[in-house]
Amino acid sequence: MPTAKRPASKKTAATKSPALKELLALLPELDEEGVAFLLEQAKVHRYNMEVEKLNAISDRVAAAGPRPTPAGPKPTNSALRIERSADGATYHLVAGSDWKMFTAEEMAALVRISRSGEADEEISRRLRAWFARERRDVFLDLGLDGPSIGMAKDIARLLVATFPPRGG
Repeated sequence: MPTAKRPASKKTAATKSPALKELLALLPELDEEGVAFLLEQAKVHRYNMEVEKLNAISDRVAAAGPRPTPAGPKPTNSALRIERSADGATYHLVAGSDWKMFTAEEMAALVRISRSGEADEEISRRLRAWFARERRDVFLDLGLDGPSIGMAKDIARLLVATFPPRGG
């Protein structure tokens, strides 16, 4: 039975790259340590690419200027915001008088969680777990250790609003 031809994906296009062909040809000649090193470098590079995308999104949002305030009741946590440092290497999550600094890598991890496409409650649970594991100071100072998931939901919404998906 003939199969339908699928459109070329990024992965298919990448396999035609001369650099990728050369790398694939070298892989069988490498020992386990060499392959593990290349894998780690690839992961670091992929992570850095994601951070660069987040920085570009943040730049576009900042260049667009302040967003109009929607009509109607104000959110309960209107003082919650994200501010990017002048050099772009760090971000501050501001909650009232609390300023919590995050690296671009940490912010990228939080954005990934908030964009997971899961239900709000699951995203909030995952954010709280990340803060409990990676940033205990934020977890405690912002009251994420309590029974309410309201603050975690507010942070998730803020992350999505501050770093909207491309084309969104």
